Amino acid sequence: MVRGQKISRSLAVSGAVVLLLGQTGCLAGGGALYSHVTVPLDVNLDRTPVHRDQAQDALRTFNYFIRVDWGSDGIGDIAKRHGFKRVYYADLETLTVLGVWRQRWAHVYGER
Repeated sequence: MVRGQKISRSLAVSGAVVLLLGQTGCLAGGGALYSHVTVPLDVNLDRTPVHRDQAQDALRTFNYFIRVDWGSDGIGDIAKRHGFKRVYYADLETLTVLGVWRQRWAHVYGER
């Protein structure tokens, strides 16, 4: 095989992989194959007490030709289920794999 043919074949395979990843949604936003981030849901924490008392729940999504969601990441739902009297702040943790699987955890901090 001539060097030019090897380069052409490599470019064709690379283009096919990029096209396949684009069709599955892997190239849309964040990490192409895997992303795991945690962000605060409020940045104004002046005079907010720090609590170790925490509860969490998750919303899971499978999205491949059809979308299926189950669970809940609602702050009020989580606080109520875990008996919180006050909620001071919350974080949102998101895990995405191949653009097909997404799981979001809401971490709620407050007092019971």
